[in-house]
Amino acid sequence: MKHYLLGLLLLAAPGVLLSAQNQEKDREEEQKPATIEVVVTADRILTEIVSTAANVTVVTEEEIRSSGATNLPELLDRQAGVSFRSFANAPQATVDMRGFGEGSAMRVLVLVDGRRQNNPDMSGINWLGIPLDSIERIEILRGGASALYGNHALGGVINIITKTPSPEVPLELTGSLALGSNLENQERLNLSLARERSRLRASVEHFSTDGHRDRSAYRALNFSMGALFDLSDTLEVGLSGRYGNIFYEMPGSLTKTEYKEDPSDATNTGDEATEHHFGLDLDLVWYPTPLARAEIALGYAAKLVETDTESWGTYTDRDLHTFTASPALILNWDLGAVPLRTRLGLDWSWARQEITAWETSSRNTKEYRADLSQWTLGTVASTTAYVTEQLDLGGTLRYDRSTIGAEKDEAGIDSDTTHQALVFDLSAVYRPLEYAKVFVSGGTLFRYPALDEQASVQGFQEQFMSDLDPERGFTLEAGGGLYLGALLRLDASLYWMEMEDEIAWFTDPVTWEGENRNLDKTRRLGGDLQIQSEPLEQLRISAGYSYVMATFAGGDNKDKEIPLVPNHSLDAQLAVRLLPELGLEFGPALTFRSRSYRSGDDANTQDRVDEYLLTDLFLRLRPRGLPGDLAVSAEVKNIFDETYAPLVFYNAWGDDGYYPAPGRTFRLAASYRY
Repeated sequence: MKHYLLGLLLLAAPGVLLSAQNQEKDREEEQKPATIEVVVTADRILTEIVSTAANVTVVTEEEIRSSGATNLPELLDRQAGVSFRSFANAPQATVDMRGFGEGSAMRVLVLVDGRRQNNPDMSGINWLGIPLDSIERIEILRGGASALYGNHALGGVINIITKTPSPEVPLELTGSLALGSNLENQERLNLSLARERSRLRASVEHFSTDGHRDRSAYRALNFSMGALFDLSDTLEVGLSGRYGNIFYEMPGSLTKTEYKEDPSDATNTGDEATEHHFGLDLDLVWYPTPLARAEIALGYAAKLVETDTESWGTYTDRDLHTFTASPALILNWDLGAVPLRTRLGLDWSWARQEITAWETSSRNTKEYRADLSQWTLGTVASTTAYVTEQLDLGGTLRYDRSTIGAEKDEAGIDSDTTHQALVFDLSAVYRPLEYAKVFVSGGTLFRYPALDEQASVQGFQEQFMSDLDPERGFTLEAGGGLYLGALLRLDASLYWMEMEDEIAWFTDPVTWEGENRNLDKTRRLGGDLQIQSEPLEQLRISAGYSYVMATFAGGDNKDKEIPLVPNHSLDAQLAVRLLPELGLEFGPALTFRSRSYRSGDDANTQDRVDEYLLTDLFLRLRPRGLPGDLAVSAEVKNIFDETYAPLVFYNAWGDDGYYPAPGRTFRLAASYRY
């Protein structure tokens, strides 16, 4: 409790001190509402945030640069309603929105420039493959958006928009360096060139850490390059490619006794993996008329993974290849006196995963081979009607179809199954003032099983689960926003989500046989609140609170809470700004997560995962008057060295598994842009 009180005191004290020192200033002009200039793609079309029927947060390039964050999970984890948990390190973290617990990563859609980063299987996202220096803004859409985006968009959508070089800045070079605890080091270099009709960008990033636990090292090297050409006044062509090489160790879980004695210990002494990521994207944009836009996005991605799990005596290669195509047509037209904007699109993908198991780590003798595949085609039509200057009405309809197949001769598996979904979304936005909105939205949701959810082919209870259905549900949401420039930005919403056929692994307590099954109905009731304010030039306050009650709405565990879902989440930061010539900013940041039930404890009979409150301290410098832009930051995370494990698995046949989070850590980072 004393740590909680000290954390709250640290959050409040700088503001009290600054108020005492502040001199009276004329701020009448700053009190006036600012023009809403930020646009988002919550409807896959550029739209002012005050016109979106959703709870959306936009993290700008300036906010990213001023944050001192060195990777995306660290940056996003500070946003209200967004949480991360990891088995080892931050780059391997999985994201959770709207209370989906253990399987959350499959229920949040992550996009880069509108392209999916979620894999067809249950493997994670390469967060370090997206350099922070290359990001223009990040759009966080809270809530389901299946009709617009398709698969995975249940709890929310995170769309990362990268920067396009501008001819106004013909040459830009950015270099970054970060050093921290556990031998963490990160180096980034970004280059952009721009001419009147051509633009080029390239980046390279290296990251390495020994990890906060034994056998939790992580190393990554990522390259990316892109070019954009204006072939004419009406035709744009973009081409980009990327490569990533990743190595990581897997320390395994600890028993409660091991966790209490030494949370830095490891139980898996030889488990590790190497990944190679490749990607190539082609974008075409054509403006046939001033009121029409046609676009097509083509992509290829490969993820080649070699995993040595000595604790289980398994050595596996998984090669995943994915092809995608998303053509779309955007039209601006009118129906009598009512202007309309319509988007018609297709989302197609084909994926194949080849799984090879070997008898030893030398990979000389093959044990078995299996193949998984999935093709998906979705058609979507979305229209917004601008009924009045204050009122917009929107609707989206999607039909989606996917076929998943699996082959494994050794197990006699040669099966496939086809899923389909017809979903819709309706919304209304009313702007009583040009800088305020209220909205209501609702619609139906779905998610297909992942490849390795539909088929178990890796040597343990092998089967093709043809009875496994897609997840389905509906959601209703209402909220509003107030955007008064730097003075105040406020977003709030309440939601109700009903799901059925959620997918989870079930193990028979008698036979120990397991399979993925569809659960009975589940329910989520909650709300999100975000506030940003600069009441003084020297003071910036941001805070976000989320509440969710996620329960089973049917079956044997009716009214029990869904595991690994804290009811209360709070993220807050107070920044004090002094010495404008140095751009000095310092202050505390707080992260709070309430208790939750352990993964696997659907009956809520075990001890809960402990709540935790973390206090960080930061100091940042952005000196003025220098050529270029220099940003320096120092940070102490978890200053009170709180020992906590946000990820705990309940085991009915043995000891529970604990995955500890880092204790107190330090980081010093510098970035220079010229």
